[in-house]
Amino acid sequence: MQENQIILKQWINALEKYELPTWEELPKLDLYMDQVITLMEEYLSIYRAPNDKLITPSMINNYVKLGVIPKPNKKRYSRIHLAYLTMICSLKQVLSISVIQKMLPLSLTEKEVEQAYCSFKTAQKQVFSEAADKVCDAFTEISEKNDAAFSDFSGFSVQVALTGNVYKILSEIIADQIQASAH
Repeated sequence: MQENQIILKQWINALEKYELPTWEELPKLDLYMDQVITLMEEYLSIYRAPNDKLITPSMINNYVKLGVIPKPNKKRYSRIHLAYLTMICSLKQVLSISVIQKMLPLSLTEKEVEQAYCSFKTAQKQVFSEAADKVCDAFTEISEKNDAAFSDFSGFSVQVALTGNVYKILSEIIADQIQASAH
């Protein structure tokens, strides 16, 4: 088996096993910045490329300044902050911060943040499962054609990228509609 195939199968396995903590599993005690960074790195590990920082103290400070997340209380961050940061850091892989702000306004109550986070967690699990299934199907189809046909994944890669682009644009249109209906 080629090294590329092994890496891909490991990623599929990680994707299938990955799951965000439930709302109840998020820390109830407020955390300091370094604790938040440590947790976010753990929660968002599926997105991390080697030697890549998903979140830094300056990013969090900028999110506060931009009004993307609430201000900390005496330099401490609550589960509301963790929920916002988890959703923001996941979505920023594809969407701009201004689009994310439309989707996750600061005006949400704690209960609404909890509901948004729980819905996000469920949607992410579903999308990850569907993605793993599609990659497995493509892997099987390509492998059946020819063991050495791993290069056939380039066409699949283009299809995935185009699909991602279409859904990115759709997300932006929906976010604009959400913002327009809120006013």
